Amino acid sequence: MMLDARERSGAALALGAVCLIGGFVAAATRLHGYPLLGGQAVRYGLATVFLLIWARVRRHTFPRPSPAQTARVFLLAATGMAGYGAVLVHATSMTSPGDVGVTLGAAPLVIVLVQSLLVRVRPSGNLIGGALCVAGGSAVAQLSTSGTAQWNAQGLAWSCLALTGVCAVTLLGAPATRALGSLTATTYACALASGMLFLAAVINGRVTGAPVLRRPSGAELPALVFLALGVTTVVFLMWYGAVERLGAGRTGLFNGLVPLASLLALAVTGTTTTSLHQIAGAVLVLVGVAFGLRGDRGDTPPPRRSRPVG
Repeated sequence: MMLDARERSGAALALGAVCLIGGFVAAATRLHGYPLLGGQAVRYGLATVFLLIWARVRRHTFPRPSPAQTARVFLLAATGMAGYGAVLVHATSMTSPGDVGVTLGAAPLVIVLVQSLLVRVRPSGNLIGGALCVAGGSAVAQLSTSGTAQWNAQGLAWSCLALTGVCAVTLLGAPATRALGSLTATTYACALASGMLFLAAVINGRVTGAPVLRRPSGAELPALVFLALGVTTVVFLMWYGAVERLGAGRTGLFNGLVPLASLLALAVTGTTTTSLHQIAGAVLVLVGVAFGLRGDRGDTPPPRRSRPVG
């Protein structure tokens, strides 16, 4: 099944979002000494400011969400934004980043299966096959960073929580975007995530005595701005623009490219080198995405006419 122009633009948006997320690793290395929760609160707070400025330029009006929509956006902010970042950092402290990456590589398959249950539509063989191929390719690439998987109960549990956050970005974001539009849903979620993280930073500071915030250094400031503008503001608008064009299931396939984009960013910055296993994994992921995109359009929403994307 060939992609039409709208679907091709959705694939391009998802691919662009993945490439920007790959730069997250390089930027995050400059923030190792910065307060984690407070820094993430600043990240989402700045993103909210950027989104409000963009809404002003677009003369966008923010609709008032219903109670059900508010609940979805709140869960999205708590799990896919605020919670995901903190859980991911803790997971990598409990087990190796490669093992966490193997778990996150299952995100496309989980998204396809859960989305099919939610919309009560059986996923096509292409979509299931593509998701399996993406998950396998991601595992091959990530396992090569640590040689073999050395699971422990705590590391696996935290990795699964991180997987939940990855899936929540698409599964909770899809209905919120469909109802409110990508700009509105992203702005509300970023504002809520910033508030949650700041409150958590204050509580953590009271309990442990750790600083909530401090003035960023010359290297930390551009990293924070990049995370807020590139990896948060632009990425979420592009990702949810892709969801509006491709549906949650097919957009979710691109999650498998995130670990590979991160490895590529590290290779470009000279932090690590690329192995044959990583190249083989990348090929499998690309084949899986291409195969899955040719599946049916079961959960692809119709074109939006009343409100432009972003």
